[in-house]
Amino acid sequence: MAMLTFFGTSDARGVPRMMCDCPVCQSSDPLNQRMRPGVAIQTDHGTTLVDITPDFRTQFLRYGNKTIPTLTLVTHAHNDHIGGIGDYADLCYWSKVSPTIVSTADIIALVAQRYPYLINARGMEFVAADHWHLDDWDVSFHRVNHGANGYAYGIRFQGKDGTWAYMPDSFQVASQQLAAFRSLDLLILGTSYWHENSDPAQRSVYDVQEALALKAELGIQRMVLTHLSHDIDMTVRRHDLPEHVEFAYDGMQLSLPI
Repeated sequence: MAMLTFFGTSDARGVPRMMCDCPVCQSSDPLNQRMRPGVAIQTDHGTTLVDITPDFRTQFLRYGNKTIPTLTLVTHAHNDHIGGIGDYADLCYWSKVSPTIVSTADIIALVAQRYPYLINARGMEFVAADHWHLDDWDVSFHRVNHGANGYAYGIRFQGKDGTWAYMPDSFQVASQQLAAFRSLDLLILGTSYWHENSDPAQRSVYDVQEALALKAELGIQRMVLTHLSHDIDMTVRRHDLPEHVEFAYDGMQLSLPI
């Protein structure tokens, strides 16, 4: 049995946003206070991160249970998904832990450009791979459109007791890209807004209505929505979701396999 913990569930700007007076950003409800998006997977053999956010230090202190992740999978090289690598490197170095960071060759190259001082230093190993093995799961990286922000990768975990995927940043994903995400037991998908009216050419993440349509199209059994902006008021909107769809929140835990 494994456990997935949501270290953060916001969009790139966090909730509350800086200098924002909207009702969600001013809310005292903990469900409306979200850090940048990432998850931790705890198994009998250790802890694996998916993405290392700028909020990693706070996330680890709050949800890490003093267990240092020895493996990190990276979906893409945007700041809200890798901005905590420096803090992670310090944690591992001073704790005498040698971590491995895995992503596709293009993403590893971008990380190396942005954090050159960590390459071949502090005991960190950066591995370029589009397939990996984690406990009983075959892990694979699948490129998906990220709208105006280019592209990212969804990560698929296939095991004997179920198959699930984590795809926090995607928009207008092509049909051939969606093939890897059909008939999943669980899809964790990024949805920043309930319904986004802005120009599609300027967008980069699905909204909730599009996610619901995608669930039906792909035959997803259960969908958990993350990457939530300040447009999502959890005190209201969580009651508006259909069966087998829910919003993630910081600190939320799911048992795996599904």
